[in-house]
Order: sequence, then C-alpha cells, then structure tokens
Amino acid sequence: MRKIIILFTALLSVTAIQAQTGSFASKFTTGIDIFNDFVQDSPANIDFRTINPGINVYGMYSSKIKKSNISLAIGLGLGMHNLHSNGSLTDSANVSTLTPYAEAVDYKINKLQLTYLDIPAEIRFKSDNGIRLALGIKAGYLISAHTKYKGDNPAGGRSIKIKEGSLPNISKWRFGPTFQAGYKWVNLTAFYSLSTVFEETAGIDIYPISVGTSLRPF
Repeated sequence: MRKIIILFTALLSVTAIQAQTGSFASKFTTGIDIFNDFVQDSPANIDFRTINPGINVYGMYSSKIKKSNISLAIGLGLGMHNLHSNGSLTDSANVSTLTPYAEAVDYKINKLQLTYLDIPAEIRFKSDNGIRLALGIKAGYLISAHTKYKGDNPAGGRSIKIKEGSLPNISKWRFGPTFQAGYKWVNLTAFYSLSTVFEETAGIDIYPISVGTSLRPF
C-alpha cells in the first residue's frame, strides 16, 4: 500500500507541474493532509491510542463562480488511517468483536489499517490576502484493510509478527463532511465520519474524527 501511495503522490505532482504550464494552472491543486484520528464509541474494555496518525493525498480541480472569491472543487485522493488499540479483532458467527489483550502481553504494534479511494468535493473561499476557507463532503471506497501485530505471542512462546488481510464486516464505503481553514497553502483540516468503520450488524460501531494539517503547495 505504501507503493500505491508513493505512486499516487508522484502522479499528482507530475500533473500539477504540467498544469502550471496549461490553461487551467490556477484551477488544479494537489495536497497532502497529515492528521490524527480520534476514535469515537469504542467498546468499554477497548482503549484506542490517543495518537493514530494518518495521511491523505489528493488532486482537485476547481471552478470559480464568475468573478467572485468563491469556487467549487472536486477531485480524487487516497486516505490512509492507522487505528491503534489494545484489542484483538476476532469474528464469530459473522459478528466482529475486539477482545483486549491481557495486561501481561507486551506489543509494539497493534493496529487496524484502512485505505480508501476518496472523492472529495468542496465549496471554497479565497480572500485577496490569502485567507482560505473550504466546506465540503468526502465519499470513499475501501481498497485495503488489514491488521498488523508485532509483540509477544498471546499464546506463549517467541515474539511474533502477524498481518491479517482477510477482515470480514468492514464497511466498504465511508462518507462525511470536511472543513479547511488557513492561510495560503497551510491549512487546518478536519473530517467527521458519518459512517462506522464496521458494518452496522458487525457489533462494533466505532468511527473516526480526523483532525490535522493540510499542505496545498500547488
């Protein structure tokens, strides 16, 4: 998945450079969001880490509304989320649950990683002095999901590394509102997921709120 993100970022960069010489130079932007996920509605016995870093990379095409400072934009991007917790994801009778590891179990990594292909859309305001505001909505389709564990073997014995990519009951779609505010190409960004990470019948109703910094240098 890292290779996909690197390739996607490279393609956006090349497209942005080409756009600077084209007739829509001011209409095409690429960006990178570096954010942290705050997990909501986690089960009572499951603790999600305070720091759950993630990244979005995207390209957007905007169209100005006449001669105003307001424009509409739509694009394509990748969003990667890393949700760290003290729980082991298990499935029984088509119901997914998170079971906490025993306190004696020591681990360095225990996370659920999700990657989405996103379609963001925004209404933007850009003042003459560089202040930017954007309200939007984002819909995404899940293209990769896996858990990663590195630490003590809960069953005993040597330390182990496990990467499990066959995960049932993960929601294929996600959607929610977005917000950005900043100055020139540095912005604060937020995404509030209205959809849960797992399907409604899975038994887990967690959803992330993403808050971070957006860099739109192009």
